[in-house]
Amino acid sequence: MADKPTSKGTFLPRVLDQNPAPVDLTGQDYIDKRRQQVDQVMGVFLQILPSNYVSQVTGPLYTIQMQAAAEVIADLQMQAQESLADTFYDYTRSEFLFQILGTLVFPDAGTDGYPDLKGDLTYREFLQEMVKLLLQGATRDVQEAGLELLSDANFDVVSKVLASRHEKKKVWNPDTGRWDEVPGSTWGLDDQFEFEINVNYTDPVTGLQRFPPDPFVLQENARIVLRALKPAHTIYDYRHLFTEVFGTLFTAEVSWDISNYYYDDFRRYCCGAKSVTGVAGETLTDRRLFSDVTREFDQIAPESILEVTSGNNVGTYRVAEVLAFPVGTEVTARAYTTSPTGLSGSGVVTDGDIEDASQDWSLAVEGEVLTFTEGPNAGNYRLKWVLGNEGGPVGQAAGPGTKVRVALCLLRLQKRMGYALTGQSYTVSVDRLGVQEPRSVDGEDATLFFVL
Repeated sequence: MADKPTSKGTFLPRVLDQNPAPVDLTGQDYIDKRRQQVDQVMGVFLQILPSNYVSQVTGPLYTIQMQAAAEVIADLQMQAQESLADTFYDYTRSEFLFQILGTLVFPDAGTDGYPDLKGDLTYREFLQEMVKLLLQGATRDVQEAGLELLSDANFDVVSKVLASRHEKKKVWNPDTGRWDEVPGSTWGLDDQFEFEINVNYTDPVTGLQRFPPDPFVLQENARIVLRALKPAHTIYDYRHLFTEVFGTLFTAEVSWDISNYYYDDFRRYCCGAKSVTGVAGETLTDRRLFSDVTREFDQIAPESILEVTSGNNVGTYRVAEVLAFPVGTEVTARAYTTSPTGLSGSGVVTDGDIEDASQDWSLAVEGEVLTFTEGPNAGNYRLKWVLGNEGGPVGQAAGPGTKVRVALCLLRLQKRMGYALTGQSYTVSVDRLGVQEPRSVDGEDATLFFVL
């Protein structure tokens, strides 16, 4: 490799200052240098003209022709200068870097792969350092230095047979009555052609150990680099090493705070509801939406368990979200009807509320079910609360009110059910430690409990 020049300008007259220079020769630097080169060529042309050609500016036909020729010559000269600069590894352009330098370091890159590094200057410096390492031989230090070119992580190359020689321990020999020194490692001569690569990375921000950035890319880059630097007859194991450093975690005496989670299972919240049950569960066509307009799921939390006990969808499903509508906001007015009152019109949905300026929702009765006949929210919804100054629970609001809120009767599940069905029996958990379950009592006069 040639001696490193301090500047391209020291050996080329009007080479571009940008490093690496663009292949298509663009930019203000190129325009200025090209103008200078054209002026120099034109000066030579004008000097060799006979004395009867006296024009010193571009105007006559012959000067225009010479100007065109000078521009072509200047382009050729500048391209030739940049091509010459490519032979110096410090100025090789990115587009030709691998053809000129990379093939010397990785001759099998066409079939074995190329290292994946970000940045053209980073790649060039990496290849330059690889050339230096190749000239030093296939030693352990060279392999570590090559790996450290790829990442800020710490790389430790461990030769198994050499490590086994240094690790010794003393064992009492009853036959000789003395302590014998024996190898302290299970590695031996069978492992003489094997070594380990231990990768350790500490996050510079948190100070905690973790995997290095892009660990799979790093591992592939390490394979390509080691193929060039390691002895051909050796094989290696690549490991991410994590160590426990308690000195950074504890500043006082070590103490333990142990709790047994099984203890929770022995407690019971006797006033809490254990589950909500129903027999009118409906799996919508999306198959991830489960609805029952006869029940309200406002007390159901995400991650609760829905158990379907009848039909083709029998099984357990985890709740992802409790909803009023599949689409919370629908600005397009959609046609609807209600039952049993028979109200009808067109309404828009905003954050779970329905608004129809021409409707008085106080006319609805308790248990009123609204049905959207079109749009993304097509389906059945139970009306719960009339909004406004004269609002209140549906069936009790004085009204009038043009906005109404629906009950949370819709569950979005984490996985789809198998079939879209209606009339399914189900149970959905409210509190895993609750014990009360819904009970139906017939024939009992409970008016005594409501007398003030």
